[in-house]
Amino acid sequence: MENGEKDYKKLYEEALLTISEKEENLLRKEEIISDQQFELDKLRRHLFGFKSEKRTNNVGDDQLGLFELGTTRSVQEELSESIPVTEKPTPKKRSKGSGRMSLPEELRREDVVIEPSESTEGCVRIGEEVTEVLEVVPASFYVKRYIRPKYARSNGEGIIIGVLPDRVIEKGIPSESVIAQMTVDKYVYGMPLHRQIDKYSKMGVRIPASSASDWIMKGWDHLKPLWELLRLIVVNQKYLQVDETPIKVLDRDHKNNIHQGYMWLYHSPVDRLVLFDYQKGRDQSGPKKMLEDFRGIIQTDGFAVYDSLFGDHPDIHLTFCMAHARRKFVDAVKDDEKQANYILDEIQKLYLLEAKMRDDSMGWQQRTALRKEHAEPVLENLGNWLEEKQYSYRPKSPMGQAIAYAHKRWAGLSAYALHGQMEIDNNLVENAVRPLAVGRKAYLFAGSQQAAEMAAAMYSFMASCKKNKINEFDWLKDVFERIQSHKQKDLYQLLPSNWEEYRPK
Repeated sequence: MENGEKDYKKLYEEALLTISEKEENLLRKEEIISDQQFELDKLRRHLFGFKSEKRTNNVGDDQLGLFELGTTRSVQEELSESIPVTEKPTPKKRSKGSGRMSLPEELRREDVVIEPSESTEGCVRIGEEVTEVLEVVPASFYVKRYIRPKYARSNGEGIIIGVLPDRVIEKGIPSESVIAQMTVDKYVYGMPLHRQIDKYSKMGVRIPASSASDWIMKGWDHLKPLWELLRLIVVNQKYLQVDETPIKVLDRDHKNNIHQGYMWLYHSPVDRLVLFDYQKGRDQSGPKKMLEDFRGIIQTDGFAVYDSLFGDHPDIHLTFCMAHARRKFVDAVKDDEKQANYILDEIQKLYLLEAKMRDDSMGWQQRTALRKEHAEPVLENLGNWLEEKQYSYRPKSPMGQAIAYAHKRWAGLSAYALHGQMEIDNNLVENAVRPLAVGRKAYLFAGSQQAAEMAAAMYSFMASCKKNKINEFDWLKDVFERIQSHKQKDLYQLLPSNWEEYRPK
C-alpha cells in the first residue's frame, strides 16, 4: 500500500512538473506571438497608416497654468518677468466661403478690360467687377552678349578694352545663373540631370549630358574654399546635432557595382549651418575624424557609435532626442495604454512649452529660465517614474523596450533644459535630410566617390540656405559671380548665415 502511495505521489509530482513546463512553454510562445504581432503592427502602420505621431487627446485644463507666460521678442533683452494670461486664447475659426486663396500683392498685375458685347452708348459707368487669376510665363533661355569696344591709344602704344566679369567657366557657354539653376534643381528639388536636360531641350537648348555634369563640377571647384570654411566653423561650435543617412554610390569594384555609403550630418542650431560629410560606412571612423578636436555638446538619436566614441570623453557631453524616446511610447500604447498615455501626456507638456516659447520668439535667456521653472519638474517626475517602473515589464515587450531606452539615456534626454539654446529633440537636423531623401528616389545613386563628396558640399550649402530662410538660387548665383575676386579674409561673408548682411545692395 505504501509503495502504491509513493508511486501515486511520484506520478502526481511528475504530472505537475509537466504541466508547469507546458505552461512556461505556452507563456514563452505567447510572448513570442505578442512580440511578432507588435512588429507586424509597426510594419502595417509604416506601409498603410498615418506617419504622423500627433495625438488627438489634449492635456487637462489644470495644466493651463503651465503656459501662462510672458513673452519677449529679442534675444539680446534681459529676462523679463512673466505676464500672466488670464484666459486661454480662443482658436481662430475658419471663415466660411469659397476658400479662394489670396494672391501676393507684390506680383505684377496685367489688366485686361472686357467691355460688354452690347452697346454702352448713353450708359453711366457705376463701378467694375475685378476677377484675379494666377498666370505663369514659362522659364526661357536668352543669350547675354558682352560687347567690348576696342580703342587704339592715340600714341600707338596698344589697345584699350573692357574687362569681362569673373566667370565660373572661362570662355564657356553657361552663365553663373545657368549653373546655379541646375545645381538648385538637383540638390533642392531632387531633379536629376537627365530630366533637366530633357526639360531644356523642350525649351530649345540641347545640352549634352557630359557637359551638364561638367558644368556643375566646375561650379563646385569654385566653392571648395567656402566649403572648407563652412566645415571649420561647424566643427568648432559648442553645440551640434548629429545624424546619419545612407546614400548609394556607383562603384565598379564593389558587388553589384553599388556601394552603400553614408552621409553624416552636423547641424549647428545657433549659427543655423548644416554640414554633410560623405563616408564609405556607418562605423565610427567618420565622426571620429570629423569631431576629433570638438569640445562641447553633441545631440544624437542614441546611435551606439556616439556613445562608444564620446561616452567617457571629458570634454564632450552627449545629449539625446526626446522625439525618439517619445516614439517608443507611441509604439507601446497597445501594450499598456494607461501607462503609455501617461508618459505621452507628460512629454506633451514639454512640447507645448517649447511651442509657446517658439511662437513668442523668446530669447535663449528667457527659454532657460522658463525651462527651469516649468520643464524641470516634469522631467524630474518622468525620471522618477522610469526608475520605479524599469523592472515592471518584460524586457522585450514594447513598454519594456521604451522604458529601457529612456531610462538608460534619461540624463542626456533631460539635459536640454539646462540651456535655452539647446533643442528638445533632433528634428532640426533630421529635417535637413529631406532634400537628400527626395534626391535618392529620383537619381538612385551618386555616380562616383567624387560625386558623392560634391553632393555632400552642395547639400550643406542648400540646407544652410534653407535654415537661414534665403533663396538658394539667389545665394548661389551671387556667390559664383563674386567668389573669385573675394578676399580670402572676407570669405565668411559669403556663408548663408552672413550673406544677407553683406550682400551687394
